[in-house]
Amino acid sequence: MGDKKPPSEVESVLDKHVALPALQALEDAGCNREELIGAMGLSFLVNESWKGLVDMNLRGFKRAIKHIRDCADTIEQLNRSELIYRLSIEHRDAGFVGLHESPTLPERLRKYASLLDHRRQLFGPKRNFRGHAWKAWIVAIVTQDTGSPHDPEVASIIAAILDARKYSEKAHQAWRLKHQRVIEMMRRELKVQRFERTVPSRVAPL
Repeated sequence: MGDKKPPSEVESVLDKHVALPALQALEDAGCNREELIGAMGLSFLVNESWKGLVDMNLRGFKRAIKHIRDCADTIEQLNRSELIYRLSIEHRDAGFVGLHESPTLPERLRKYASLLDHRRQLFGPKRNFRGHAWKAWIVAIVTQDTGSPHDPEVASIIAAILDARKYSEKAHQAWRLKHQRVIEMMRRELKVQRFERTVPSRVAPL
């Protein structure tokens, strides 16, 4: 008599939140249990907090961007000094030649700061692109395998994995309807991945 396979970390979390029956229901409906568990295990990618993204909170991130701009101003001021003029123009010091060629270091720093400031508005916990993609991947697996979204069961497992008690069936259904394009994109990607797994690799004969 073989040893029983121990539950995975995902299954343990689902069990803790009384969501294992939802997983079993999805398996009974036609979902590949291991594939679904693997998808749920990717929940670590969902962390879109500023601490997780840039190792500082949003206030610190904004302060860092301002510091970069302040550095650009300081460098620009130094570049206009007599010392830098002599080093770069008169003495042709190898470390300073070309210092005034565009894009200058201050220009590059300001561009970098502006890019960070712009992208800051596209990422973070309020946007949570990875979180949406993760949910869409789970919904894609379920709908592809069963032909139905199974909102109650999917809401249950997502709420358990994210420890989000307020993530109800109604909330999940509203999310699913709002993000249909992302879900369809994930379904196409899922089909491609599954097709590639079924195609035997071509190995050159020895």
